[in-house]
Amino acid sequence: MWREVIFMSELQKQAMEKENREHKGSVFVDLFYQDETAKKNLLSLYNALHDTEYEDEALVRKVKIDDVLYKNFKNDISFEVNGQVLVFGEHQSTVNKNMCLRCLMYMGRAYEQLVDRKARYRTTLVKIPTPEFYTFYNGEKEQPLEQILSLLDAFMKISR
Repeated sequence: MWREVIFMSELQKQAMEKENREHKGSVFVDLFYQDETAKKNLLSLYNALHDTEYEDEALVRKVKIDDVLYKNFKNDISFEVNGQVLVFGEHQSTVNKNMCLRCLMYMGRAYEQLVDRKARYRTTLVKIPTPEFYTFYNGEKEQPLEQILSLLDAFMKISR
């Protein structure tokens, strides 16, 4: 499920509105991935999204899609929680109806990191964390607080 969620304090939003788009993205990534409190922040984000109260930061494993081999192909944040859920988060200051497609591509790269190469070819089923995708929008165009986007909308022909 892809959800766009506005999840930011008014103070954070005001501070971020003053900076350019690229800087906004780096603040978001720093807060949830590079800052020394990143795991705590990720766990707090997870708890807010899922209405849970986890406290053990050891439950969080950061998973980063970098542009080492794929130029300009990196996501903002992604992390695994308790080995069961793989959360992808993107910060956007503009509305982008292609987020489902981008998240699909990020998901493939993340599972390449998480799943052992040999296990992919075994006959037994490989269990993988359930993916969740969130876009955190703070642009000026009026948007609903939450909306669900579907990858099916991107396909030219849907067979039923």
